[in-house]
Amino acid sequence: MINRIFLTAFLAVALMSQNGAWAQEPKNEEEAAEVALQEIEVRAAVRREELLSTSATVLENADLADRVFVQPLDMIKLSPGTSITQYGESGIAPAFTVRTFSAGHGGGDVTMYLDGIPLHDNGHADGYLDTGLIMPIEIERMEIIKGPSSVYYGQRAAGGALPIETIKGGNLTRLNLRYGSYNNMTATGLLAREQGDLSHVYAFETFHTDGWRDHSEWDKKNFSARWTYKVNEKFTTSLNVRTYQADWDSAGYIPYRLHLSPTTAVDDGSGQYNGGKRDRYDGRLWANYFINDNSQLTFYLYGTTLDHTRWQLAGYPANSTGPGTGTGGNGTEQFNTHKSYGSGLSYNFKGEVADREATVTVGVSYANEAEVRETYELPFGGGRKRGLHNSDRDFDVVTKSIFGEATYQILKPLHVRLGARYDMLGGDNTDNLAGTSQSSPTYKEFSPKAGLLYTPLDWLQIYANYGHGFSMPGLTYGTTFYEGGIYDLTQRDQYELGYRAALTDWIDLEMAAYLIYTKNDVTYDEQTNTSSPVGESKRRGLEASLAMRPWENWRLTGNYTYQDAKTTRGGSAAVSTNGRRLTNIPRHISNLELAYAPTEGLGGRVSFRWEADALLRDPSPVRRDGTPNYTYGPTGASDLVSAPYKAQDKGTLDMQLSYRFNENYRLVLDVLNVLDKEYYGSQGAPAYNLAGIYDFTYSIQPPRTFYLGLEMNWD
Repeated sequence: MINRIFLTAFLAVALMSQNGAWAQEPKNEEEAAEVALQEIEVRAAVRREELLSTSATVLENADLADRVFVQPLDMIKLSPGTSITQYGESGIAPAFTVRTFSAGHGGGDVTMYLDGIPLHDNGHADGYLDTGLIMPIEIERMEIIKGPSSVYYGQRAAGGALPIETIKGGNLTRLNLRYGSYNNMTATGLLAREQGDLSHVYAFETFHTDGWRDHSEWDKKNFSARWTYKVNEKFTTSLNVRTYQADWDSAGYIPYRLHLSPTTAVDDGSGQYNGGKRDRYDGRLWANYFINDNSQLTFYLYGTTLDHTRWQLAGYPANSTGPGTGTGGNGTEQFNTHKSYGSGLSYNFKGEVADREATVTVGVSYANEAEVRETYELPFGGGRKRGLHNSDRDFDVVTKSIFGEATYQILKPLHVRLGARYDMLGGDNTDNLAGTSQSSPTYKEFSPKAGLLYTPLDWLQIYANYGHGFSMPGLTYGTTFYEGGIYDLTQRDQYELGYRAALTDWIDLEMAAYLIYTKNDVTYDEQTNTSSPVGESKRRGLEASLAMRPWENWRLTGNYTYQDAKTTRGGSAAVSTNGRRLTNIPRHISNLELAYAPTEGLGGRVSFRWEADALLRDPSPVRRDGTPNYTYGPTGASDLVSAPYKAQDKGTLDMQLSYRFNENYRLVLDVLNVLDKEYYGSQGAPAYNLAGIYDFTYSIQPPRTFYLGLEMNWD
């Protein structure tokens, strides 16, 4: 069915573009240059028209390459409406949110692609997204797409999409060296050359840190290469390869009640167990064929393989106020192997229809993800030696998609965008130890998209859009979407209105307001230890940005986000969570930065970020029969969680001082967390443990940290 739909749409559009019913031939070379297509690299998308009718943020290489990031994912904090939760555990991927939807190590509602290859692990409990293989020096463009507004992304994109494109060619030579506190050493480089019809680009990164806490060493190595060959004026093809290797030790989370020094404390009392390693290899083949000046075909094929090992102790044993001394199993090793491949084909048109600007894209894609997850017991005192084989599961998911979108200039200042995608996905879950297997239903989801862009004045753009998205339920409390089909796809509907204004040559303003409604959220009732797929929630927010260039080489930027997320329907038959705020969502996020970047001499910048008013636990409503709701109680007792527990507000100040010798060399001193403020990355809500002690675990973020770097650019 999906093939018949695609072929019908594809042939119709292709015939119209060939016979001129859609595309008017350019009248001269200048006009031809204006309407000619760019080569489509990643998801077979003509993106500019789509992004203009949304609040998406686009970051270029110059925005990213000269900054220090604790983890590469920190880049998204340059866009309003985003938040990062660093676990502070070396190579462990952080969690993050886009418009309150979680991803990374905290959920699967935001997708991320690097040169068209998805970065997610399929079988991990929350759609694990490791961004350690991203090298800012090679990024050409990063898009931060908010909500389900884009037609080019389906599964895991209900809350947004973060596609990244790397540099495709040119004659570039760049090398960055950096040394910092705690023996932090980083070297990154980029080499690009154009030799006739062949372009080749190479990038590398080597990184080491001892970590600011004991037992927090982290090493990683990255390498990528791209070869692009122009066969003739109509046909271009490229091959991309990438390798990523990381090893780390993790000190773990600290129980608050122990009051240990965060620099020396480790959660298992020994520091010799926690850690992990990852080995990943990616490859992608891409081809582009120009049918004429207004239309093209794009094809891609990718494959990836990943081995991931995670050693983790269970923390301090019950009834203990110090290092554990038990003799039984005190932790686990989780070993994942992940293999995936996918392909796609699209037709793209950009030109004029009836003397009006128009674009059309139709395409199909296929993805196959297979993951094996094994867990082993770590006997206490045995280091990382495997013990009992606890579990061995295979997870397989296949996704088939068709998508299409068209934009049209109805009036000179008014463009309309209409699109949709249709996804079919499902998979199998095999328990190799038990010898059993389950299959999910074949989920089918139609996702319409629409947008308007109105430009009444040269300096003002007003836009509005609607987008429907979905996510497949993840692994939650031991249950999966495979089990009997009880979990439907989560549904997301976003409504957005905003504007962009260039008030003068040196002042730009942006503002966006949104409403997002969700259905089929999986909610968890702590009282009954059960999960339910009946959850519904409402999200609303306002994002505002300001950019000023008051003097030459000076730039002042700032943004503010207000966001609110509440459950509108949830809980169990016994307990309602209606009206309850979603946890770990800051209501207020602010960024302010002042930068001075001269062509030579002293420069620098000061950046301040504030996140506030997040809850770790909202007041638990009464049970449906009117009695109080009790939870988190130790044996023989109960803890009434009627009071909220507020997360720590986070305020950080970072500074950079630089000296540019000339266009080729720049010396840089970065200081992160200048005020040396102690703040939590991850923080759990207080609860009774089995010993009857009221405590919580937390992860303190690094103290004030210095980095000295030398940037060399011989472009």
